Amino acid sequence: MKKKYYAITTEMVFKKTILVPIEEVAIYIRVSTLDQAREGYSLDAQEKTLRKWCEERKYNVYDLYADKGISGKDIEHRPDINRLLYDAKNGKFDLVLFWALSRFTRSVSDLYSTMEKFQQWNISMVSYTEAFDTSTPMGRAMIGIVGVFAQLERELTSERVSAAMAERAAQGKRTCSEILGYDLDGKDSFKINKKEAEYVRFCFSEYSLRKNLSEVAKEARERGFKGKRGKVPTAYSVQKILTRTQYCGYNIFCGETYKGNFEPIIDVETYNKTLSLLKRQGKNVGRRRIKPLIKIETMK
Repeated sequence: MKKKYYAITTEMVFKKTILVPIEEVAIYIRVSTLDQAREGYSLDAQEKTLRKWCEERKYNVYDLYADKGISGKDIEHRPDINRLLYDAKNGKFDLVLFWALSRFTRSVSDLYSTMEKFQQWNISMVSYTEAFDTSTPMGRAMIGIVGVFAQLERELTSERVSAAMAERAAQGKRTCSEILGYDLDGKDSFKINKKEAEYVRFCFSEYSLRKNLSEVAKEARERGFKGKRGKVPTAYSVQKILTRTQYCGYNIFCGETYKGNFEPIIDVETYNKTLSLLKRQGKNVGRRRIKPLIKIETMK
């Protein structure tokens, strides 16, 4: 049973008091990293406008749900929209208000799934900027059509980003924002972090001697080496280090190899020898790898 609040008004014609139910509204706002730079899309701007919309209609705001710096690609990885769905299922509010459908979701499948759930729970959806809601058949149809175009926009944006990243890789620019052994050098390159690079070189040299990832990790822990964010070495983290093409000066993007414009920590020969050893040891113990090991061809 949903908790209701009531406003007491006086009907002047009949000279009597009337109880008017006020809807409980959940406000949902979201910005991605890119959206934060766009005027009008900030969380504060969205919240201020949507709260004003509720005040004008004398609706009570049950709660504010906000996901900051998260893509609208899917619902699964957004904490506050999942909290919203949990509260919706438990009948905490009657209506969900958001700035635009693209703020709520850019996935058509997520949109239809959520609309179906909200209909079962008797909850309406209202888009502030698109002037339709799911309390009417036409509103439900329109929101579905807009959802298709929202997903199309996301997919086109993804293609443009992928093309831009491929061009960066072809120019030798970095294609990741963080990697053990390096610090950022401007927006396009890396510079060697001496302390972390020592850990990287240790892994390559020790594995060539021990031929065992767990033993290398154990020795690294005893020597006090740690990962970029302070994590202790494990067999898995050592393997990730040994298969990073950046350490011999190459970027990998979408399966293609590109020469980077940053200083390598090890040479290509050491990297390729280590890769061959990993493959041989994997066959000996029957290990199946999720990702293929990429050998560097220096002719490229």
